[in-house]
Parts: sequence; C-alpha cells; structure tokens
Amino acid sequence: MVLLQILVKSMETLEKRKIDLRKQMKVLLKGMEPEEKKWLDHKVYVQALNNPELMNAKSIYAYMALSWETGTAELLEYFWNRGFQVALPKVLGDGMEFFEVNSMEDLEIGAFRIMEPKKHCEQVDWPEAVIMVPGIAFTRDGKRLGKGGGYYDKYLDRYPGHKTVAFAYEFQMIPELPAELHDQPVDYVITEKGSFFCK
Repeated sequence: MVLLQILVKSMETLEKRKIDLRKQMKVLLKGMEPEEKKWLDHKVYVQALNNPELMNAKSIYAYMALSWETGTAELLEYFWNRGFQVALPKVLGDGMEFFEVNSMEDLEIGAFRIMEPKKHCEQVDWPEAVIMVPGIAFTRDGKRLGKGGGYYDKYLDRYPGHKTVAFAYEFQMIPELPAELHDQPVDYVITEKGSFFCK
C-alpha cells in the first residue's frame, strides 16, 4: 500500500513537471516576434532539406503546424511540388489516423484548431513513411514533450518501425525532460542550427 502511494505521488509530480514545462515553453513560443519566427522557420526548413531520412523518403506522414509552433508549411509545399506522397493526421476519438493530402486545398480546421484532411481524403497505411512529429520541448537524445494529448505516442506504439523527425527552435532543446514509459522518443530533431540524430 505504501509503495502504491509512493508510485502515485511520483506520477503526479512527473505530470505536474510536464504541465509546468509546457506552460513555460508556450509563453516563449507565443512571445516570438513574427519576423524572427519567419526567419527561424526558413532556417529550419533549409536544415530539413539536408536531412537524409526526409529527402530519401517516398512517403511522409506530416502535419500542419499551429501558428506558434515551428513552421512546416514551406516544407509541405516542397514535398508536394516534388511529388512526395504526403499524408496528414486526423483525430478520430482518442486516437488519430493519416489521410493523403495533395495540397493546402485538401485541408480544413479540425480538432484543437489544427488543420486536418477534408472528408474526401483517403486514409492510408504506408509502413515505410517517415513521421514528422510535433512537440513542445526535446532533448538531444530524442526525448519529447508533446502537447499532452498523447496522440503521437499512442500512434507510434500501435504502428512501430516508422522513422521519426521532429522540428523545433534551438531554445526548445533542453538538457533533460520528465519522461514516462509510454513516451515515444524521436530519431531526429531539426532546428535552425542543424539536424541531430538522437539514437
């Protein structure tokens, strides 16, 4: 009984640390000047073009970043213009699936104000797809702090084997993160300063 109480208390403390870190990082992200963000987003895009996992992929599970996240729009346009197969996630209940998207025209505002594939888009199952993973904070060894919904962790647990690439500004890279057993690490993190292999 005492051991169970200690474990519960430890989990509560871990969750509180995650919540506090999300709040602090969101303040920094949302406080960026538009011109600075635009400049950094382009630098991250340039670094992404040097990432072999992305550039050699035939198919990509991507996402459209929120206004305060590290931008992905320029990279998506690059993929579409060069004939990559691209799919974006749609929230379905407490999980998500990926649907093929051929341009911005195939997107609409969905769950959590995130741009999602429209109803006509077809669900896909591409075992070789590289997954672009969003996040609030990362470590050099691939630990990731998401927004708290657990959608990517659950997806990667259900469909293991995909290579994963995350995008962040350099200030989102921190020395350590509170991690739980279900938290899924990423293979690469791309910032404005480089593309880092994490494993």
